[in-house]
Amino acid sequence: MSRRPVRARKRLLWAAAAAVLIALLPAADRVAAALAEHRLADRIAARQSEVVGEPQVTIDGFPFLLSAAEGSFSRVAVRADAVTREGRSVQASMDFTDVSEHAGSYRAASADARFTAPFGSFGDGLGPDTSLSDDGHGRLRIDRQVFGLPLTVTAEFRLSGRTVKVVPVAASFAGRPVDPSGPRISGAFAGQDRTLPELPAGLEPTDVSVTGAGVVLHARGSDVRLT
Repeated sequence: MSRRPVRARKRLLWAAAAAVLIALLPAADRVAAALAEHRLADRIAARQSEVVGEPQVTIDGFPFLLSAAEGSFSRVAVRADAVTREGRSVQASMDFTDVSEHAGSYRAASADARFTAPFGSFGDGLGPDTSLSDDGHGRLRIDRQVFGLPLTVTAEFRLSGRTVKVVPVAASFAGRPVDPSGPRISGAFAGQDRTLPELPAGLEPTDVSVTGAGVVLHARGSDVRLT
């Protein structure tokens, strides 16, 4: 019997085996990434006591196994629910770039974060006749009933260092414009400045805005420790 058919069959078997391995590599790579994401989520939750439940972690980059072997990742995204010391619900969204492992911990060259407090989380201190919303221009709209008539105040959040000030910029009562700098309205906002607590991972606040989802604190950091 000629050896050529045998060799041809062996080459076909090797080619088939290689094709199967190549087809399985993306799946194996994704499984490894998912396991790493779960492990990193557990470590973040253990480090940040304010986090509720397990954070959602996404590690970018393919192949993951090559990045893992090198000990660095181009981007890691973390989404988590948390509760402040005052019991206020917050949704955290953080993007870390150039993440690498150092002495058993993970650090990022830079980070951008958004901490969103839904309008509903402010409800306890507003009273039953008050509601908060986005005015459509990144400002806070406050609607309240006063003696059965509607009062609407539009306010801006202004950040100075770690202090947040709420400044009324427009108002109306019973459909008629009211001076927001008048004593009645400005007096209601006097003394309402708030000092922000220390943010996780050494992040520093950069801005406060309002969206349809709630009040958003923006923050950045460099050489940030994840775990």
